[in-house]
Amino acid sequence: MGANRSSKLTHDLEISAATRHAGRGPATKDPPVPIVLDRQGYALPRAGADEIEIFAVGDIHGRSDLLAALLDEAAREPRRALRRVVVLLGDLVDRGADSLGAIDLALAAAQRAEGDETVALMGNHEAMMRLALDAATPRADAIDALQTWIANGGDHTLAEFVRFSATPADLDDLLSDARQSLPARVADWLASLRSHWRSGGLLFVHAGVNPGVELESFLAEPWNAPLATLGGDQHWAWVRRPFLSAAPGPQGYGGYFVVHGHTPNDLRPDPSPADQIRRFRLNLDSGSVMTGVATMAIFRGARAEVVTARGPSGWAMGA
Repeated sequence: MGANRSSKLTHDLEISAATRHAGRGPATKDPPVPIVLDRQGYALPRAGADEIEIFAVGDIHGRSDLLAALLDEAAREPRRALRRVVVLLGDLVDRGADSLGAIDLALAAAQRAEGDETVALMGNHEAMMRLALDAATPRADAIDALQTWIANGGDHTLAEFVRFSATPADLDDLLSDARQSLPARVADWLASLRSHWRSGGLLFVHAGVNPGVELESFLAEPWNAPLATLGGDQHWAWVRRPFLSAAPGPQGYGGYFVVHGHTPNDLRPDPSPADQIRRFRLNLDSGSVMTGVATMAIFRGARAEVVTARGPSGWAMGA
């Protein structure tokens, strides 16, 4: 990165940070209200484990207001199973105004939703973030990840916590400042994220699966594949088209029904949960920052209730 580009990035991060309280949304106003909740029920071709009810939340991207609304709706829901599990499908961070607030909500999600356990999955945005900020990542790979992360909305997350010792001369200096500023709770949360989770015939994974790759091999791909060599369609945090366009038979994906996020509304103006379910999947990414909508699905047996939280679009993106 040249000096002019570095100075501009530093300036942009400082201006962006000035409009926020770390972990509490924009400094200039409370999170927007009201949040409107809608729900729709669907039958599924597979069922989760009998003793568990699952509250799965799609991509949030810094919209802590929407995540809070969904968790509070979960808390109002009467318990109908022995255990209640909250599953976060990844991409809580970046693009929106309050990624740290979303992480703090995630850390307390089970308690807030009157649940017993939180299962937090890694999305591609958390993968980029951890690749950049984890000291175990080789320096060249970390700098590549940092640059890619910034280009994909990571600048908004950096602005919430980075503290500059001086204007960074290049990406290497910026990486050092970011690593030194990273809150310990955030580092611990990143290290705790899982690739996937299963319950009965349901498989939860951020982006989906590749129907052309044996399922267990696909799910075993390491989280920290260097971005320079990563084949996106070969990774559970990045896959899109081979999965979205697939129409598996009655065995689904290795016997599973897949619950995922990653691709906002299937990149369609009129996404159809019913059509997705016929294809043995359900997409819970509703576009959050740009659309003002985040989605949660409640799974009990072979039925899902899809709950949407609708607020203002583009809430305090800082851009």
